[in-house]
Amino acid sequence: MKYYITITIAALFSCYACRQAATPASKDPYALADTSEYKLTETLQGQGGVYARTEVYTHNEDTARSYVKVFSYNQQVAAIQFYKSNKKDGPTITFNEKGQRQLGTYYRNDTVIDMHPFNQ
Repeated sequence: MKYYITITIAALFSCYACRQAATPASKDPYALADTSEYKLTETLQGQGGVYARTEVYTHNEDTARSYVKVFSYNQQVAAIQFYKSNKKDGPTITFNEKGQRQLGTYYRNDTVIDMHPFNQ
């Protein structure tokens, strides 16, 4: 009997672990959206500013949606920011000089909804 209880508990824990692993990343508000439906529409050079260049990507079907990738002078991504109708909408993630996520800010209609630093 003791053996069956142990197996049952182990099975329950493994089922729970499977459910946790199968949970989609979309529950993380800072998980970057699938960008395969966006295309590069504009590249802006830094013109002596803080960043080397900015790439603008526009959604293929919903052209009100876009995101920008900002690059530092060492050609690493410094930030990614999502927009809808020219207003910040979705995650904005800044990266440190090592390319690690540094700060996440979540916007809805140009209003900050959430902000938190990422642990390094």
